[in-house]
Order: sequence, then structure tokens, then C-alpha cells
Amino acid sequence: MNERSLEGFSRAAAPWRLGVAHALDAVVVGTIGPVCLTIWRTKPSLELFELQRLELEASVAKNPGQVGFLCVVETTSDPPDQAVRDASAAMISSLGKRLAACACVIEGTGFRAAITRTVLSGMQLVARNSAPTRFFERVPIASAWMTERLGRGRDTELSALVEEARAARR
Repeated sequence: MNERSLEGFSRAAAPWRLGVAHALDAVVVGTIGPVCLTIWRTKPSLELFELQRLELEASVAKNPGQVGFLCVVETTSDPPDQAVRDASAAMISSLGKRLAACACVIEGTGFRAAITRTVLSGMQLVARNSAPTRFFERVPIASAWMTERLGRGRDTELSALVEEARAARR
């Protein structure tokens, strides 16, 4: 191998690290390698949403077009109010092609999860996001999709680090 290919190989194989910027009872916000992560434990408020927005914008500013956004909505989280839905749609569409991928995991089954998925699907239609966006029921499936979209990392590593972030402030 030449020097250039060895350099690329070492970056691709480097383990991702978890960085937790905020670990509150309501939300966890941070990064896992090139993935900006938010885990909603309770109903999002505009104040808490701002933590998510600032972290995602900072991540994208550092590496435009190479950052994924992974949002996990736990079963304990109620759907957001209209103001937060509007802010979410504006956040994603303002990033445009600078965001590589957006995955949202709405955990749970039944009526509550179905309502949340419906709300978020509606937000996606309004956002007109140029980044590929998908909705999932479980983190491992979203992790596989995200690592494929980013072209690097290991889905099992991403899943494990999401679970580590989830444990923050419990």
C-alpha cells in the first residue's frame, strides 16, 4: 500500500469516541465520532431543543457534508408541541447538503410510538431536507443505516456508544 491508502485506512478503522455535551434528566446531547446524537427522554421544550440545535450546527460547521444526525426518542418522551416541530424542521432544512444523513429512532410500539412517528414524518415533508432521512424503531437498525451513509465506522460500535450515552445521568 502507498502512504495515501494507509492514511485513509487508519482513519476508517479508528474507533469513534463518545462526547457528552449535556446529560440531563430530559435529554442527552453529544457526539459519537462524526455523528451528532440527541436522546430525548421527555417531551422536548424549545429551551432543551436549543441545546440540540447548537451541538448539531457546531458539528456540521467543523465537517460540512460529513456529519450525521441521530435522534433517539425514548418511549418516555411525549410528542413535541408545534413550536418545537417547526424549529426541528427549520434546523434540518437550514443545514441542507452540509448534513450527510439524518436518522430518527422512535422507540416503542403501539399508539404512542405511532403518533410520534407520524408527527416526525410530517416534519420531514415540511423540512424538504436534502440529506437522506429515515425513521427507525430501534437503534441498531438506525446505526447500520447511518454508518453505511457516512461510509465509515461500525454499526455495532455506534449502537454500543448510543447505549453508553443513554446511561448518562440515569
